[in-house]
Amino acid sequence: MARKVEVDLRLLIVAVAFVIIATVGSAFTTYLIFRGSAAQTPQGQETTTTRKELGPTHPLGEFTLNLLSSPNQRRYIRTEIVLETSNKKVVGELEKRMPQVRDEVITIIRARTAEDLSTQAGMESLRLDILKAMNALVSTGEVTDVFFIDLIIQ
Repeated sequence: MARKVEVDLRLLIVAVAFVIIATVGSAFTTYLIFRGSAAQTPQGQETTTTRKELGPTHPLGEFTLNLLSSPNQRRYIRTEIVLETSNKKVVGELEKRMPQVRDEVITIIRARTAEDLSTQAGMESLRLDILKAMNALVSTGEVTDVFFIDLIIQ
């Protein structure tokens, strides 16, 4: 015959209370963990990120060049470069000196290997070298940044 199992009412109430407390506690812990940086900012203040306004730009066009490599292995780069300047006078000066500007960029890029340009540090070095060369060419204002719009290394 079947046995009857008696369940104490107090034990059942304690078990249900324990489950409810555990659920609320884990939900609160999850909230504290995932609220992230919102806890670090005082209430009423919004976090704002300041973005630098883009100055006047001057496209240099597309460059398809041989990279420095061994004779039995040819490596190429195709890139499009845009220069950001401090003012429109610099853009006018760059337009007047476009053959010099393109020659400087070609000389700088061709002195690099594909291995140099495959790392972030190598690309940043190329960016800084182009920036220095462009600032040496202009007399009014300055070139403030170099953007690689398109970049393929083969």
